[in-house]
Amino acid sequence: MDRQSDGSNQEKEDRISCLPNPILSHILSFLPTKDAVATSILSSRWKLVWTSLTNLCFDDRLCLEDEEDTDVLTNDASTMFENFVNRVLVLSYPVDINKFSLHCCKLRYLACLHSWVSIAIMRNVREIELNIKIPYSFMSVELPESIYTSKTLEVLKLNSDFSIKLPPSGLCFPSLKILHIEIEYSVDNLTEPLFSSCPVLEDLSIMVHLHGHFATFNISSRMLKRLTLKFWHDDELTLTEHHVVISTPSLDYLSIKDWPPVSYMLYELHPLTKVVVDFSSLYAIGRYKDVCYDLASPYVVQLLKGITNTKFLSLSWDTISVAVDSFPTFPNLTCLEVEILSGWELLSVLLSSAPNLESLLLGAVRIRLKLKDFKEKKINLN
Repeated sequence: MDRQSDGSNQEKEDRISCLPNPILSHILSFLPTKDAVATSILSSRWKLVWTSLTNLCFDDRLCLEDEEDTDVLTNDASTMFENFVNRVLVLSYPVDINKFSLHCCKLRYLACLHSWVSIAIMRNVREIELNIKIPYSFMSVELPESIYTSKTLEVLKLNSDFSIKLPPSGLCFPSLKILHIEIEYSVDNLTEPLFSSCPVLEDLSIMVHLHGHFATFNISSRMLKRLTLKFWHDDELTLTEHHVVISTPSLDYLSIKDWPPVSYMLYELHPLTKVVVDFSSLYAIGRYKDVCYDLASPYVVQLLKGITNTKFLSLSWDTISVAVDSFPTFPNLTCLEVEILSGWELLSVLLSSAPNLESLLLGAVRIRLKLKDFKEKKINLN
């Protein structure tokens, strides 16, 4: 009887609660902060565990689940979310923060944002991700000044239109390795001083919403290894006056999504491991197709000639169609990924431009081949 009773007690034992606080806190760091804080009601043992969280992820879509439309939050709901963030930051133990993430559908006061980010900076935050919407405002959001000089910040993701104002010294983000930003209204002189001022930047992703403004995007960085560019236009039928200059001798990965394509000038590029080029247009159909392709062709060919040293190349269908008459040779290319919608005869043009090709990917299908196999077996692709 006693042994059975002891066995039953062992089965009911709460082994998780017996773990040390640092381990429990680490486990809770993988949960949204709302859920992590909620564990405080489990028992007295759990009451203060959440106060040592190293990942603070605030999302008003989770904290305001009863709201029917999170894009139009009531003032009371917004106040509740702001109070929750304030309480967590005030009551939590001042340990170093690994990640501070904030998604807010309706931020009423910029002072709150500045206060929250400043606290994260003071607690030696390593990663910051901000997705902010300000109601009834067409102005971009200014970042707090303390973020530019943080010596611990390594990852910064700005998924909203933020106003970036560099400090007078011109030096900023001394430890930043990953920067993902979204620009709503491009400024001609923004990118060059920003990216050249990040001494150890390795991964840069830029999404730009263009509204007919003239802009030059000069991306110059000796340490940059990964570059992702996405441009969105109001009118895809008109070539906008923006130019992209890329001077990145350490670059290993390049991804570009744009339409209509514009001037891409590439300098100091060493052999690349992977390049993704997606020039796609919903307007390049019907009676507009020939016009769109004629306008885009020289720009696409210009870009492709600048990346002929890549080992892996991924191309959209429009990119292939626009450049097929002047497709350059890729002597180092071993893997080609293409989107084939029609016109299989274009594939033979691509293969003849890649003498050392080993792998061909058509959608989700991987086909291993050598170009000589097509010549010897006289495979007809038409």
